[in-house]
Amino acid sequence: MKYTAAALVAVLLVFSFAGCGGGAGSDATASLSLLVDSTQAMTEVSGYRMSGTIVMDSGTGGQSQPISMDMRAEVQNTDEGMRQHMFVTIGDYEVEAYIVDGVYYQNLPGQGWMKMSTAAYMSQNMNLGLVDAAQMEMMAQLALDAEVVEEGDETTVISFHLDQEYLQASLEVYRKYIEEGDEQLPEEWLQMAEEITVFQADVRISLNNADNLIKRMEMTYSMAGLPGVGEVSSSMKTDFYDYGADIEIELPPEAAQAPEVDLGQ
Repeated sequence: MKYTAAALVAVLLVFSFAGCGGGAGSDATASLSLLVDSTQAMTEVSGYRMSGTIVMDSGTGGQSQPISMDMRAEVQNTDEGMRQHMFVTIGDYEVEAYIVDGVYYQNLPGQGWMKMSTAAYMSQNMNLGLVDAAQMEMMAQLALDAEVVEEGDETTVISFHLDQEYLQASLEVYRKYIEEGDEQLPEEWLQMAEEITVFQADVRISLNNADNLIKRMEMTYSMAGLPGVGEVSSSMKTDFYDYGADIEIELPPEAAQAPEVDLGQ
């Protein structure tokens, strides 16, 4: 694929759902502890489902139309790791994808199945808004101004903020993914990333009090400075449900035989 400013926007959206270390003030310890405990609990259930919507708006002066993506997915936790089966829909365009044994497979309309490298898999996975337990825990480690904003009989809501420092740390994670996949990070991406002048994100996560599992995740972010793009804003809402469901995810034979796509192509 060709590397453009719009493509970089997608990768930066990816890292709105991932992180790589950091810390929080002592006054946020209790709320972050709840979040970390919840992410651990997600790995201990046999499976669950999620669905949500991502809306992204980019372009200077309102010249571009917002893009809305609907997502639904099933997750199976196994002794070998997490498996996912998902669909992402943009209008009449729908992409089916699997994550099995750490490899990402996707079926593009008119193109068929293809297999992604480790770096592309991590990017595609998070770009779809699919947040696994490890990613959520890293996000908690980088949270700012974390607090419990609502406490009800059934649900507790945690909110926190992410800023420019988080963005830069996220780009470092992307570099790591690229290196692990033995690929080259496009130099133009790095140059565009350095031009970003503003990055702000706000996250709200709802937890079920009965089992401490995540019920809903909502996120909004904005950034500015990308050459050829200008200001970018996005909102995401994902619901998690059917915890403990008997879910079995098997890779279709045609996907298993798919050719591998290099991230730099």
